[in-house]
Amino acid sequence: MKIKPIKVSVLNQYIKKYLMGNSILNNLRVEGEISNIRMSKTGYTYFSLCDESSCISCVAFFADTISKNGDKIIAEGELSVYEAKGTYQLIVRNIERVGLGKILLDLELLKEKLRSQGLFDRKRDLPPYPHKIGIITSKTGAAIKDILKTFESVKANLDITLYNALVQGERAKETIIEGLRYFNDRETEVVLISRGGGSFEDLNVFNDLDLAMEVYKSKAVVVTGIGHETDRTLTDYVADVYCHTPTAAAERIIRGYKDVEEKLTNLIFALKTGTSNVISTKKADLLSTKYILRSSLPLEDIYRAENMLKEHKNLIRNAAEKYINEYYIKIKIMGEKLTSYDYEKQLKRGFALVTDRAGNLVKIKNQVQAKDILQIRFADFKIEAETMDIKEV
Repeated sequence: MKIKPIKVSVLNQYIKKYLMGNSILNNLRVEGEISNIRMSKTGYTYFSLCDESSCISCVAFFADTISKNGDKIIAEGELSVYEAKGTYQLIVRNIERVGLGKILLDLELLKEKLRSQGLFDRKRDLPPYPHKIGIITSKTGAAIKDILKTFESVKANLDITLYNALVQGERAKETIIEGLRYFNDRETEVVLISRGGGSFEDLNVFNDLDLAMEVYKSKAVVVTGIGHETDRTLTDYVADVYCHTPTAAAERIIRGYKDVEEKLTNLIFALKTGTSNVISTKKADLLSTKYILRSSLPLEDIYRAENMLKEHKNLIRNAAEKYINEYYIKIKIMGEKLTSYDYEKQLKRGFALVTDRAGNLVKIKNQVQAKDILQIRFADFKIEAETMDIKEV
């Protein structure tokens, strides 16, 4: 006979009810170290409570602004089930502080040991213009995208090699050390060890002593960009150059190229500005010289004489035109007078022209005597006449 199936939500509700009915699980005091602590927007505090081999999720429905990763505490509360995901967690009512956790305490002791041995003191300078650069990180992580984007921001012929390594988990230390040895066998100038941020447990591989020693033995300059600004591991302390983030580490490696580009930009700007200033100065000098020459050379006198010549020319032209017009009028009047003196027109009007035989025009009585022959001309004919008598009128 088959058992009737139930829904997942029903199962989770049953487990939660069972746990809440257990008096021991409703009044727990659990000792451990805090990790992955974070505050929600609602003011709740979420963290993991861990010992050497296990962790449990915890939630405190209040804002814990004192606790930090690595603190050793005793959490008082009850075990419950988060029904939506089917996970159990410790609902913390009170936190009793014990001291620095064993994991962080061991890490601090190891850090002091390495510092006393001088492993933190060797800080080699980065080559100003590195060509062969090795990157040790996960090829699928977010860090590699930011790193490559930063390297691509400079106009440089970089030889970049990515060694795909695990950056968390059991084999992470092994693959990172293999990456360091890989690049040191190939005369790499700079090795960048990088990964994005994460929990204390995620980043704890970089606190490994073997990895720190391998970084110290590296012939190539080692730069770290691990986690976020608040995280610093043993590998960071031993490395030649430590940066807060992968992007910052990549920026630090190519700083020389950036400085050159900035200097070139500044030089180009200075050259353009200087050239423009020189041109402006020379232009002003040329304009000033032009004014000086204009005041020194007789150009103004020439222009003035030219204008006077034009004025005189106009005066002469106007006077000549006036004189010609006056004489034209006089000639016209004379012509009209000559026309009025034309004897032929007078003859046509009925007058006659009288001359003696010699052709002299008879104007007065004394020119004629009796019996003189006179020539009398009319418009269309002429006659000869003998003077019969001369009388005054």
